[in-house]
Amino acid sequence: MLKNKLLAYITCSSGAVAAVFGFLLPVIVGSAGMAVDLSKAYLVKNRMCLALDASTLAVGSSSGSIEELEDKLQAFMNANYPEDEFGHLRTPQLEVTENLIHAEVSADVDTSFMGLLGNETMRVDCSTDVVREVRGLEVALVVDVTGSMSTNNNIDALRTASRNFVNILYDRTTDEENVKIGIVPYVANVNVGPYGLGLDEAGQPYGDAFVRNPSGLSFDQSEKFEWHGCVMARENPDDTLDAQDTWQWDMFRHDFSRSRNSSYRYYASYYNNNYGPNYDCNRNHIQPLTSDRTTLLEKIDLFYPGGYTHGNLGMVWGYRVISPGFPFEEGAAWEDDQWQKAILMMTDGVNTVPQTYGAYGGYLDYVDDGVDTTELNERFEATCNLLREEGVLVYTVTFTSGVDATTRGYYERCATDPSKYINAPEQADLIEAFERISTELSNLHISQ
Repeated sequence: MLKNKLLAYITCSSGAVAAVFGFLLPVIVGSAGMAVDLSKAYLVKNRMCLALDASTLAVGSSSGSIEELEDKLQAFMNANYPEDEFGHLRTPQLEVTENLIHAEVSADVDTSFMGLLGNETMRVDCSTDVVREVRGLEVALVVDVTGSMSTNNNIDALRTASRNFVNILYDRTTDEENVKIGIVPYVANVNVGPYGLGLDEAGQPYGDAFVRNPSGLSFDQSEKFEWHGCVMARENPDDTLDAQDTWQWDMFRHDFSRSRNSSYRYYASYYNNNYGPNYDCNRNHIQPLTSDRTTLLEKIDLFYPGGYTHGNLGMVWGYRVISPGFPFEEGAAWEDDQWQKAILMMTDGVNTVPQTYGAYGGYLDYVDDGVDTTELNERFEATCNLLREEGVLVYTVTFTSGVDATTRGYYERCATDPSKYINAPEQADLIEAFERISTELSNLHISQ
């Protein structure tokens, strides 16, 4: 009897279970609490990493100084990971090495149960890398340097706007060779400079000559009777198209016998001898695509106003400057998706028929051939359509109140989309428009 009771006491486990459970209870509760805290930390890390990835991608498609990129990263993180989320974000860190962007961020997560063990917060970290693909950018800056640009010294505002345009693009790139800019100043004719005779600025061979030169003239703007660089327009529709390898242009040689003024016609020989065959020739010649910032800024400083307006010719020569083919061959192939082509086209007035002489001949030639303002506008529009079909980004700017509603309509339709057309009534508006366009182009120049 006693033996059985003793055996039952020894083998009884009910009290032991309670004792063991009581001993393990803090461990069980602590483990459950730790699991809750770890789950919370995992949630914070997951959301924070997603926000960092999105923010770094956005920064990767932007351009600017390291300080500007850091500010953008902080702004994107604030938007992608608002304050009401779990976790207290620390300031994200950014490192840019050539085309690699490395970003990292950490957060402190308040604990619920681990605080009982002295760990009131838990730190979680994220990092990400983005490789930026830098696309080459080719831009033709097509600018109106007609006589009306002398009003209120508007030409100086154009110089400022153009200098800013160039500087912004080069300041925001990691490799200036990936940005090429050409300049096409226009009036009622376009000046192709020494390139028309197959020579560069230094007089060295450039390529095939594309200007007929039956009299063996030289490009020399200091000599009245030499050739100053302007060319006549080819017949329509050639004057709306990219050039073909076999095309040639005639030299601009002013003939007063076809002017509107009868006294000019009667005394044509007098005016030809005293004013010379380059009278009304645009003295600002084309700068082909180049990555040389200094050369571009020097050309801009030389902008000089004078003459009538043929925006259609400015646009078509801008087309030819960014084209990969003849006569200017610096442009990348149309199908090369590593390069984005763009044109900024600006005017301060309406297309007008010269009273004396222009790229289509004398005033009487314009009348005989039906080349009036409407016809010039339609030829401008034809070139715009071709550029958009080629995938060229077209930006247009109308400047001052001298641009009528009809012309503004043509320029708005010419742009790739309505957001790429800007009407700039004042000088400050012109400068701001050029800065906005160059900033947008610099962002397109970089894609994540």
